[in-house]
Amino acid sequence: MKYIRVLLILLCLSYASTVFADENITINMEVNNIPSSNGNIIIYFCQNEEEFLSEKQTQYSFFFPAKKDKVTAKIIIPKGTYAIHLYHDENDNKKIDKNSSNHPTEYYGFSNNFFGSYGKLPAFKNVQLNIDKDEQFIKINLRN
Repeated sequence: MKYIRVLLILLCLSYASTVFADENITINMEVNNIPSSNGNIIIYFCQNEEEFLSEKQTQYSFFFPAKKDKVTAKIIIPKGTYAIHLYHDENDNKKIDKNSSNHPTEYYGFSNNFFGSYGKLPAFKNVQLNIDKDEQFIKINLRN
C-alpha cells in the first residue's frame, strides 16, 4: 500500500511538471556573412533588458562551429520574448573583442537585423522577438 501511494505521488508530480513546464519551441536559425571557418558562432537569447546589456553568458546561450559564409542550426528554447545577440568568436577566446572605441572587431549581429550606433547596443525594444510558434525561422546577417 505504501508503494502504491508513493507511485501515485510520483505520477502526480510528473504530470504537474509537464502541465506547468514552459512549452519548448524549435527555431531554425541561419547566420550569414561569416568571414571564416575559425572559432565559433556564439548566440545569446536574452529574456530582458538587463541580460541584453550584460556581457555575461545568458541562461539560453548556444555556440556552433563557424563555417565560412553561413551556419544553420536548430535551437530548442522555451516559448517567450527574447532579444538575440550573437557574434563570430573567431579567435575562440569566449568574448567579443573590441577596439579602443568600444566597437566590436569581430563580426556580430542582432535579432531583426537591427544595429545600434557605432560602438553601442541597439535598444532592447528594437531587437525583441516573440518566439511563440514551433519551427520558427530566424535569419541574422553578421556585420563588422
